Amino acid sequence: MKTKSLSTLLTAALLLGTLTGCGQAGDSSEEEVKGTAVEIQAVELGDIATESTVTGSVTANRNVPVLSKVSCKVKSVTAKAGDAVAAGDALFTLDTADLRDTYGSALETYTGTRELLDEQVRQAREGYENLQALFALGAVSQNQMDQAKLGLLQAENARKSTLTQMGLDDVWDILNSPTVTAPIAGTVSSVSVTAGVAVAPGTVGAVISEIGHPQVVVNVSETLQPSIGVGDTVEISIPSMGEAAVQGTVASVASAVSLPSALYEVHIDLPKDMRVSIGMFARATFRTDSRTGTVLIPTETILTGEDGSQSVYVVDGDTAYQVNVTTGLVGEKQTEITSGLHGGEQLVTRGQSYLSDGAPVRVTNAPAPEDGAASSGAASQSAEGKAA
Repeated sequence: MKTKSLSTLLTAALLLGTLTGCGQAGDSSEEEVKGTAVEIQAVELGDIATESTVTGSVTANRNVPVLSKVSCKVKSVTAKAGDAVAAGDALFTLDTADLRDTYGSALETYTGTRELLDEQVRQAREGYENLQALFALGAVSQNQMDQAKLGLLQAENARKSTLTQMGLDDVWDILNSPTVTAPIAGTVSSVSVTAGVAVAPGTVGAVISEIGHPQVVVNVSETLQPSIGVGDTVEISIPSMGEAAVQGTVASVASAVSLPSALYEVHIDLPKDMRVSIGMFARATFRTDSRTGTVLIPTETILTGEDGSQSVYVVDGDTAYQVNVTTGLVGEKQTEITSGLHGGEQLVTRGQSYLSDGAPVRVTNAPAPEDGAASSGAASQSAEGKAA
């Protein structure tokens, strides 16, 4: 009985020792895993430019409104939106019957006066032209020529002012040519008159768009406007035409703000062979203040202190060091570093918010430098510079 008890005790002691040893081994393993987990990448040199993207729309490089000069009923409409027209093509025709009824007696007076004044101008011009032939032969003096020219100018001015005061010039024009035509070649972008419906003076009956050279029109702020010049290249994307961007050229930059928006209007020429429709939504990306061969890092890696200072963390071995930096241009995802980094440092790209200067770290991704030794040395220099 005693022998059995002693054996049992020895077995229990050995088991307890084994368990105790396992527990100590586990503690040792946990102690080996230390430091904040971070990801890093090598600081590189590259090119950057300030990018500003604004929205706008495709427009014709010239839109010409066709106005109704008098109050008159529309007899027929020939054109419709989307039609291609040449200069002089019919757009719509006015019904002149109402004009004759409304201005009947006044038109008789106007017609008589116009014919009389036209004859006076004709005679003055004929006399002046005859004197020119005599002047070439030396038969009349320069003074006589000057008097004849003055007489012609007076006759023309008298005709213009008299007929204008009578206020029937536009009525006369419509009576003699009731069909309203396109003033330029282009595309009819809108028609706002209807057959049988009267239009008021000044009404826009149609708009002709010259789309041989389409443009994108955008509005920019006063901070961006000084950086844009005629001839600058702009990246244009039109979502409805696909994701591929095209290169546009700045055609004009407004020097005064548009009152409704307090912004500056910029016109950008699209490639001549590009087929687009008026009104399409567009994005324009302006790139200004470019730099080449400069230090670039991901913008999200930069930490900003309460005092506005900026810093990043770099890794040397298994230690992270905080490095103060000065930033320059800011791109879409990257920021230029003008001081603090030189290239080759192992920059912490994830986990930097949990670090302090000199903190131990565990790198969880493979180092990215081309030359590990050079990168480590660069990181050491940054850390030493900070300490100094």
